[in-house]
Amino acid sequence: MKQWWWRSCMGMAGSSMAGMSAFAAEGPPESAPYIETRYRYSNLHSDGKPRRGHANTQRLQLGYLWRINEQWSAYGEGIRTWSLFGQQYDDGSARITPYPTEADPASTGITNAWVQYGQGDVAVRAGRQYVRLDNGRFFSNNPWRQNLQSFDGIHMAWKAWQGAMLDYYWLGRVNRTVGADFRDRDQRRWQLDAHLLHADQQLPVGTLTAYGYFVRNETVSANSVKTLGMRYTGTQSLGSEGFAVSWTAEAARQYDYANNPGRFSLGYHLLDATIGYRALSARVGEEKLDGDGRHAVNVAYGAARAFNGWVVAFRIPNSGLRERYVGLLGRVDVGRPVNWQVTYRHFRPVQGRAMLGDEVDVGALVDLGRGFTLELQYGDFRAHRHGVDERKLWLIGEYRYGKAPK
Repeated sequence: MKQWWWRSCMGMAGSSMAGMSAFAAEGPPESAPYIETRYRYSNLHSDGKPRRGHANTQRLQLGYLWRINEQWSAYGEGIRTWSLFGQQYDDGSARITPYPTEADPASTGITNAWVQYGQGDVAVRAGRQYVRLDNGRFFSNNPWRQNLQSFDGIHMAWKAWQGAMLDYYWLGRVNRTVGADFRDRDQRRWQLDAHLLHADQQLPVGTLTAYGYFVRNETVSANSVKTLGMRYTGTQSLGSEGFAVSWTAEAARQYDYANNPGRFSLGYHLLDATIGYRALSARVGEEKLDGDGRHAVNVAYGAARAFNGWVVAFRIPNSGLRERYVGLLGRVDVGRPVNWQVTYRHFRPVQGRAMLGDEVDVGALVDLGRGFTLELQYGDFRAHRHGVDERKLWLIGEYRYGKAPK
């Protein structure tokens, strides 16, 4: 259920190591297929649209991992997304419609096609692959969207010494969540020259991370940015009754880079803490993305919906964004384990005093066993001088067979 918490809540509270950097320290699993299918019903209301939207979308992922020998492995994965029962929603393809947006256009494409070599504490992966660093704020495969985001490039990982993991990525292209069939070629993929440096060091308590992301975007030059940051995450038990605290403290600075026509230096920070038991915990945090009136912190390659509210009622304004949130989360057994959460979010610009809005998000997920899960989510955004009121409800059924490689 921990995986759902990352996907649904905000992807902020810390795991000790980045998920994709772990493959250097693990032997390749046996050859096996991977099958995942996800149906999602979305009920969409926006005061800015005359009609209520209803989106029924289906995703099918088919993958296969080949373990060639002890050192070599390969993985291929395709994805198909389509709309069921008509299309009473705006899928983001510029089709004129009276309905709110659920940006999941129909598409068929290849999301993974890589070869990996691993020897001891070193591994190299080349080809099309998912990239998810830390909580996914700056680089992610965007798992909420029905079409997943992937990158073409090379990943080198080295378990350099005890408790240390060093990662380097060179990325030449990002294949975005609008899908491989999207009519606007400059929206479905961007040409990059990106160099990502990422280092994790496990400490006696928690993990310290340092990163530097240097991204030149040849397609959309405004998304050429340099981001330098540090991050400290951890979980600590407080007694023998399962009481624990988890935390994330992160600070970064972002600059214009390479062919970006703008000039800026913008700060970012995240403070997040969860304390309590598995059955009931409380969570509080703040995320701040600076803005100077012309530019804001750029998160074009990261997860969108996992941060700043499930409704995704607005883009990060050029005046910046400060979000403060509190919530409760827990787990209850009703014959099957059910994870639940309630989060209240308050949005303000960094520059200026006007409120942007408030949002309440409520979610529950039940593990039905044998690879099946059922999930319910609801988001209610109330605007204050920015945007319009929006309410969205999602019902998600998912089935998985096998395990996708990290």
